[in-house]
Amino acid sequence: MGQASEEKGTVIHRYKEWKRHGRKALLKPAMTKKGKWLRFIIFAILALAVLFIAFLGPVLAPYDPLATDYGASLSPPSPEHWFGTDNVGRDVLSRILYGAGNSFSLTFIMVAAVSVIGTLIGMVSGYFGGILDTIIMRFTDILLAFPDTVFAIAVVGMIGPGLLNTILALSLVWWTKYARLTRGLASVMRSKDFIIQARFGGVKTPGILFRYILPNVLPQVVVTMTLDIGGMMLSLAGLSFLGLASQPPTPEWGYMLYEGKSYLQTAPWIMLFAGLAIFITVLVFNLLGDSLRDILDPKEE
Repeated sequence: MGQASEEKGTVIHRYKEWKRHGRKALLKPAMTKKGKWLRFIIFAILALAVLFIAFLGPVLAPYDPLATDYGASLSPPSPEHWFGTDNVGRDVLSRILYGAGNSFSLTFIMVAAVSVIGTLIGMVSGYFGGILDTIIMRFTDILLAFPDTVFAIAVVGMIGPGLLNTILALSLVWWTKYARLTRGLASVMRSKDFIIQARFGGVKTPGILFRYILPNVLPQVVVTMTLDIGGMMLSLAGLSFLGLASQPPTPEWGYMLYEGKSYLQTAPWIMLFAGLAIFITVLVFNLLGDSLRDILDPKEE
């Protein structure tokens, strides 16, 4: 009886160890270096596939996304229109493929702009410190006190709807994240021995910032940029859904949700496929950023 109980305890212990250290699911953090790289490669391939489809949308689209056919309006998915048609007979699949290029272009432009601006401001603030650092950080605290979407709605409401105004409104808030990140890293590195030696060696301030500090903060910035692609796309889609960003008849995923909400009960496919496109894209890039962070995080070595 005691031997059977001991064997049962051994089996349970092995099962628990397998659950802790065994093969992980794709969506969970990997435990080994090989697993981290495998996970990153898988999501990098998926992200490239999404980008490939997005920027080849005009080639892959079976119809003109602006062409209307009132005789085929609100047609359900069929061999002629795989994703159905909208209220004026436009092919939903073609509009999603064309809209992917618009959504990605705007997202990449905004992420690149806010990351460059925020990184430069954060490096200057962290390296010099003092009153300059205090002024910049208090200004970022004020902007961070407002939710980015609410702040963007307020700004766009004052200056008028449109893509350029939306990009400006979101950029006014999103750069603060990069400024705070690089400011913290730069303030720690300015007292490092290699920075002090470079300063005594006659290296000018721009050289220290771009040759010594920037390469050390760049991995964290790249990870944050990757993670922000999904968040930025959601923010743009949300503002387009409210009618503040993309304007008709431009095909854009968020505005397609706005157009389809009135037909949710009679033609749910208009919102369904646009929502799935946003969901899959955000999920892939969030998981890509998470896997990239596992690789670049020095604490995980």
